[in-house]
Amino acid sequence: MNRTELELPPLLPLRAVDAWRRRGARYVWHKALRRGLRRWPSCKRRILYRNPRLYWTLRGGDDYFREQEGQPARSERAEWLADRVASYRPASVLEIGCGYGKQLRAIRQRLPEAPLFGLDFSPTQLAYASGFLGGMDGISLMLGDGQRVPLPDDSVDLVMTSAVILHNAPEIAEQIRREAIRVARRWVVHNEDTDVTYNRFGYDSAAWYRASGIRLAEVGSIPVGSRDEVARSQFCVAELGAS
Repeated sequence: MNRTELELPPLLPLRAVDAWRRRGARYVWHKALRRGLRRWPSCKRRILYRNPRLYWTLRGGDDYFREQEGQPARSERAEWLADRVASYRPASVLEIGCGYGKQLRAIRQRLPEAPLFGLDFSPTQLAYASGFLGGMDGISLMLGDGQRVPLPDDSVDLVMTSAVILHNAPEIAEQIRREAIRVARRWVVHNEDTDVTYNRFGYDSAAWYRASGIRLAEVGSIPVGSRDEVARSQFCVAELGAS
């Protein structure tokens, strides 16, 4: 057997057996649907993504971590976002939908003293986050829903979402924004793409805050990634207490 053959990935049946042993039959079926419905996005939305909590519970873990960390543009965007968040010098930060902790890790490197909080409704994502953020002090992870954040009013300086609201239907997106405003003392930050796909509803967050009479400290696209990625991106910072 030559070196090229040794470097080939395992055959699909072998990968399926390995996935079944690691995560169970439900995970294998979920992964098969993701592959099989690629050409039918409307069906993919109705069948695969009708329950976002279940989707991210099944998708979170080793596979998703490797997929994300294998894309340099995702890391570049996380670094850019962390720079912008740190520029406001928040005394504390909550990320709603923190996933496996990629954004929190980047923020901690810029704000070494500020208490950081991560909330996610996926236990598999949080389990991975506890390892990925291991050794970093002052980061608290919470299992919960962005519609009902388990923190008091005005308890965190800055609340942020990154590619979270866009996965939720309009009524849920509305509630997540209102919860972020309730918990935040000074700023609410969003990185949310505006395009519509099988798992994205796409929202203009800046327009929502303007319509609500809340001042925007900044708004614009994120200058990281391909031309299409930049075009569909939106970064905005709502400044609370100002009109």
